[in-house]
Amino acid sequence: MNPDEHKQPDLDGNGEAAWPHHVLLLIFVILWGGNFVLAEVALREMSPIGFSVSRFLLGGAAMITMLYFQIFFGAGGAERGARLFPRVHKKDWPRLLVVAILGATLAPWLGIEGLGLTHGARASLWLALGPVLSCALGYALGTERIGRLGYVGIVLAALGTFALAFDGFRADKGYWLGDLLLVLALLMAVAELHFIKPLAARYGATAMVAARTAIGGTVYLLIALPALTGESWLELGAWTWIAIIFGGAVGVGIGQWAKVRALKKLGPTRVVLYGNLVPLAALWLAWATIRTQPSALEILSGLFIVLGAICIQVLDVRHRNGKKDRDGTSDLLDTVAVRSGDT
Repeated sequence: MNPDEHKQPDLDGNGEAAWPHHVLLLIFVILWGGNFVLAEVALREMSPIGFSVSRFLLGGAAMITMLYFQIFFGAGGAERGARLFPRVHKKDWPRLLVVAILGATLAPWLGIEGLGLTHGARASLWLALGPVLSCALGYALGTERIGRLGYVGIVLAALGTFALAFDGFRADKGYWLGDLLLVLALLMAVAELHFIKPLAARYGATAMVAARTAIGGTVYLLIALPALTGESWLELGAWTWIAIIFGGAVGVGIGQWAKVRALKKLGPTRVVLYGNLVPLAALWLAWATIRTQPSALEILSGLFIVLGAICIQVLDVRHRNGKKDRDGTSDLLDTVAVRSGDT
């Protein structure tokens, strides 16, 4: 008798229970959504760049620390030569610098400035466009494929984008400048994903994330030094400190570790679905805690954007892979490519 026949349905391929990963991801959906609300609260006491670089440095330090332990104490440490930061060939340094500046300096800087001119829940809606823009850019560059459901997702996301942009231009809102900065930050983050692909393939994803975070974070710190020295650190309220420490070390650093760990156990589809719930969690938390009243257009655009992302990241990929399985031509690379915006 084959013992695998009696394996419980809530166990993964290694016999490990899957439900703790679902619980952890659900918790982090709330935490990631709460990060936008906490940031909005912190910006009442701090400058946008001062708050952003403080949280980024804590999150980056937590992330690099966990990557260090993953490499040196994990199963793959010996295979990767036990190096956290790779020896980058001189011809790859220009690309690495562009990646670091785009993803770890300009994107978080413009993003927090945009959030300061709008509100946290609205910022989360714009950032939810990331997977859609990444997929569209990859399709234009010929590095990704889109099926019929993917086109449906792009149309839905476009409708949500137009609704959100129209709402921001209303005279009683005046969010257009903040929206513009958020979109620019998003475009930079998406461009970074595509620029870093060749480097990740050559040196490993873990090494590139560590190098990009260290280089971009250092540049960001140098830019933000005047703002940091001008902050009244001893006068900051408890919630601002929670936003800095909790949002940085826990929300960014540990959150990414939880996401990657769940990715190995649950697969990309389920993890992506949890990630797409973050904007909805941010809308609800902003209303429940600081009484931010979302407009009807914000709610409608959020639904369109989230549904569009699910169509592209989940339904389209599953449909095309199922078709290839029936044809005997399934290609895992298509799945990885179309999910390039899952960070």
